Amino acid sequence: MGHIFLAQERGGFQFGAFIADGVRAPRMKELPPIIQKGVLFHRWVDWQTDRHPAFLAARRLLRPVAGRYAGLIVDLWLDVVLGEKWHELSTEPLEAFAEGFIQETLVPHRQWVPPTWHGLVESLEREGLLLRFATAEGMLAHIERFIQRRGLPIQAEVVQKALETHQPALKELLGRFWQDAQSWQRRADTFAQKP
Repeated sequence: MGHIFLAQERGGFQFGAFIADGVRAPRMKELPPIIQKGVLFHRWVDWQTDRHPAFLAARRLLRPVAGRYAGLIVDLWLDVVLGEKWHELSTEPLEAFAEGFIQETLVPHRQWVPPTWHGLVESLEREGLLLRFATAEGMLAHIERFIQRRGLPIQAEVVQKALETHQPALKELLGRFWQDAQSWQRRADTFAQKP
């Protein structure tokens, strides 16, 4: 959810920011230029995120239970904190944002969805997955399924307990992250306008 929030404008650029994790080099060349720009923006945001002090501190909190997957768990938890702080970061209601993303970004660009992402896209449309990711309960369930599906060598219950235990610290740290990350929205305009 964070990447599409930072990408702002609905359409091909925001779609590229959404699908970037599923795009590999050969596929990238097949995408329209505006979607390619969104993919590059997503990767730039990931680079910034991985170096942000609040993200690094949150990752250290979870490293004892999640090991090398701590950054991945924090990355997922960013959506929860974004959902909790949405009213501070956006004037658009979260429900309207999620529906707008589906109708104005996802549906018109469906032909460019990575083949392995069709199930995710269907869940976004049918089950309101974006809104579930914006809640602790919804994300905890997702993390459990994610760990099981990927066969990660970490215990979902232990990770969930750590997230619940560290929730106040994570909310504070990742809230600071989102305050800083809002300035990255201006970079989205730069990426989208590059020839």
